[in-house]
Amino acid sequence: MDEKAKLTKAYHSNKLSHAYLFEGDDGQTMKQVAIDFAKLILCDQDEQCQLKVSTFNHPDFMYISTEENTIKKEQVEQLIHHMNQLPIEGNYKVYIIEAFEKLTVQGENSILKFLEEPPDNTIAILLSTKPEQILDTIHSRCQHVYFKPIDKVKFIDRLVEREISRPIAELISTYTTQIETAVLLNEESDLASLRKSIVKWCQLLLTNRPMALIAIVDLLKQAKTRRLQLVTLAAVNGFFEDVMHAKVGITDDLIFRDLQDDIQNYARKLTYNQIILMYDQITEAHKKLNQNVNPTLVFEQIVIKGVK
Repeated sequence: MDEKAKLTKAYHSNKLSHAYLFEGDDGQTMKQVAIDFAKLILCDQDEQCQLKVSTFNHPDFMYISTEENTIKKEQVEQLIHHMNQLPIEGNYKVYIIEAFEKLTVQGENSILKFLEEPPDNTIAILLSTKPEQILDTIHSRCQHVYFKPIDKVKFIDRLVEREISRPIAELISTYTTQIETAVLLNEESDLASLRKSIVKWCQLLLTNRPMALIAIVDLLKQAKTRRLQLVTLAAVNGFFEDVMHAKVGITDDLIFRDLQDDIQNYARKLTYNQIILMYDQITEAHKKLNQNVNPTLVFEQIVIKGVK
């Protein structure tokens, strides 16, 4: 029984929880299942009502999302105010928060208090591709719904169908599994130039560390924003995942497929410990970047502390 079928069964059995936490890396599927579940709770089989939910125009439904790094305090306050009102068209009120991990600690605490004392017949559906970043107290207040990992090839194919080139789709797949986020990222940025800079930098990391330090300037000219810097780190991580996969003889689903010969050459030269060391440095770089450490310093540390 899949996740949607389980939720449908819970609804028809009158066993609804007041809060659900959807976890997985397939953001698009989680979003669609959440909206379908909201339709079921608010509308049952009423098609006109379902259309209101689909267009985010139902008075008893709220959907919170953002393309920014954090969900704003004002969005949380508006949600709590709205959800404290009595239902207008039915018996329930439903709210969905996409990318729940984007809430600030203050925002999470506001939602936590709301989850601890929810109004009658108010149901929360929280979506997260990074549940480890959510407060344990939030986890404990929710019924967990786990989604199977998205098939990366399927995700890349979806992007190609949206007229994104395959190399760029493969690059994006290292950063996000949400279609709309991917499409917007592609529209707003010159990812082809960024990919060239990333590939050059990864190769310099392994062949000429002094030049890798100098090349950070050019790399950050392409990755000017925090988001693009995070995309860059994700892609660098993807490059070394390819090296590790080649090391163990798995070359069917490489991210940088056009570099297969180079990657296999690096895999022969590097030890497992050296590849793992790079993973550790990239993970640390992610943390530093999210702590607002100067991006030049973040990337310099990868060069200095990485593979010798």
